[in-house]
Amino acid sequence: MAAEPAKRRPWWRPTTTGRTIRISAAIVVMVVAVGAVALLRRPPPRPDGLVLLYGDSLSAEAAPAFVDELARTTDAEVIVRAVPAEAPCDAHDEMQEDLALRPTVVVIQFVGNSATPCTLDPAGERLEGGALVDRTAQDVRAATEMFATNGSRVVLVGGPDVPGLPGNPGLGVAEAYNELVNEWAGRDLGRVRYADAAATVTGPDHAFTEALPCRDDEGEAEGCTDGRVVVRSEDRIHFCPEDVDGLACPVPSPGARRFGLEMARVTRMALGGY
Repeated sequence: MAAEPAKRRPWWRPTTTGRTIRISAAIVVMVVAVGAVALLRRPPPRPDGLVLLYGDSLSAEAAPAFVDELARTTDAEVIVRAVPAEAPCDAHDEMQEDLALRPTVVVIQFVGNSATPCTLDPAGERLEGGALVDRTAQDVRAATEMFATNGSRVVLVGGPDVPGLPGNPGLGVAEAYNELVNEWAGRDLGRVRYADAAATVTGPDHAFTEALPCRDDEGEAEGCTDGRVVVRSEDRIHFCPEDVDGLACPVPSPGARRFGLEMARVTRMALGGY
């Protein structure tokens, strides 16, 4: 009598081994997916490098907030070269020496001082108006070229309206900086950036204003009263809410903090390369 043929398992019924393979594969897919989500949620590494800040009294006032914010959000070393009443031509020699430090990011903020010898015209007179703006922009252009062509990223800081400064060059200088950034965008996008720090302490059209609406992080301790906070000094140049002799402000200075935080925000982006 012939042996009965083996019963064939229906094609749709998986073997135990097949089921195990399918379950294992599903687990692997789930693990990979969970790992990918974890990687997506992981914060990017903190940028580092060397940051140099050149500027005048506005940078000197804003430097504490600038340094503290970069310390909070990056691992960069920060060196402040800000000198009150200085113009970019005064800092030229120091900038050349600092090239050897190979800074990652160089921040340049000069609002347009004209009291030092290097800013005077051939007759020994102070430059004013368009001549002062042109001279400041020319010197900053040279500094930008020097650092940017040697591998550094450069942040140009637009200063505020300064009616108290002779010639009030602030807005003209800021416009010249912005134009320089646009020129560099066609050469090497991201190499030179613009920080509109002036917008944090000025009114519409970047015009001078003594007080502005309080921000969420500005309360009574920061001088917020009736929803407004003083951001500029009585001299119509600086930030300290009180009239002081020098730059040491005895009370919180929301204007200096706002200005410094905006400089730091753009600097952090430059450090990260985005």
